[in-house]
Amino acid sequence: MPPEATALASSAPRELNKVSLPAYRIEPPDLLSIEALNIVPKMPYSLKTLDVLSIELQRSPMDRLQRGDLLSIRAPGALAEAPIDAVYPVEATGLVNFGGLYGSVAVGGMTVAEASQAIESHLKQVLADPRVELSLAQSGSPISGAYPIQVGGTVDLGMPYGTVAVAGLSVEQAREAIYQHLVRFFNQPNVSVSLVSVGAQQQIAGEHLVSPDGTVNLGTYGSVSVVGLTLAEAKMAIEHHLSQFLDRPEVAVNVYAYNSKVYYIVTQGAGTGDRVYRFPITGNDTVLDAISNVNGLEGISSKQMWIARPTPDPCQVQLLPVNWDAVTAQASVQTNYQLMPGDRLFIAEDKLVALDTGLAKLLAPAERVMGFSILGAGVATRFSGKVLEGGGNQRSTF
Repeated sequence: MPPEATALASSAPRELNKVSLPAYRIEPPDLLSIEALNIVPKMPYSLKTLDVLSIELQRSPMDRLQRGDLLSIRAPGALAEAPIDAVYPVEATGLVNFGGLYGSVAVGGMTVAEASQAIESHLKQVLADPRVELSLAQSGSPISGAYPIQVGGTVDLGMPYGTVAVAGLSVEQAREAIYQHLVRFFNQPNVSVSLVSVGAQQQIAGEHLVSPDGTVNLGTYGSVSVVGLTLAEAKMAIEHHLSQFLDRPEVAVNVYAYNSKVYYIVTQGAGTGDRVYRFPITGNDTVLDAISNVNGLEGISSKQMWIARPTPDPCQVQLLPVNWDAVTAQASVQTNYQLMPGDRLFIAEDKLVALDTGLAKLLAPAERVMGFSILGAGVATRFSGKVLEGGGNQRSTF
């Protein structure tokens, strides 16, 4: 072994004396996971498909009754065994249900005064004194929650309010458009609209494959070059790029799949062709781990093996010989080296198997020629002229 190889072997990390790999550098075809922590568009912002709006409607006391309203109803003349003195909800069908004795009354779409008259008219069928004291205990909000902007640029407010086109508008313009739409259903509605999340978050968040040119695609926000960067550097690069469109963006970047850092196992083929296996680096791989990944040594392989480690100097070769018997039979850690990205674990061929394969290759053409020659001579003898005349060599087996 050359002196430089001895020095390298003595300092190389190995089992029980491993080292941490350098900071991970992103390369194709790594798969990155990007999480959008703070995605706020710069103002003025035009709403887009997949944006989500928070819409809250506060109704006027003069509004007509809607589903979800709570009515305080008291009927002094109600029967003692079936009093009417409670808070009753306006059901989804627009009815107020007083129970089995009195039944239900339709009040949806009425004013409070109209509802009071309708209830009194209904109770006249049962009570001698149907007077009713009715007030709005709590106004339900039929429009409240998060509403996504659908394909087509509209938000669906549900039945019976329909849809409103808001794509391309600012948040304030969207509020005005929704207000103008709802005045057909409510008396001076108080509408508040805010932007909950932007659809761009769906383009940024998720798994992103590093393309062959070293960039990740962020949808409408374009591509960002991350090749050769650490995770911290990639985070800064992505945030800097997004700051052109967003207000102080913040993302988290992780590696979802480590695809670019690998090591190789090369099995010399003893004259039948070498085999190459490629495995991702985990940071904790040793020679024994690598051999276990290919289910041990093949029948054509010898126990002679070494690690070839790439160097930037084209005139320098780094080799780390491995004592397979010591690593396996004696549990020696001396040559059970830790594998690094780009390492080639080379397993030499069995020389006798290689010799046998070489002889077979060398002699096979001659054997074929001799076989055809013997066959041809036998056929010629068998079908010679004397045989055709009924004679020929009586001792011939043909």
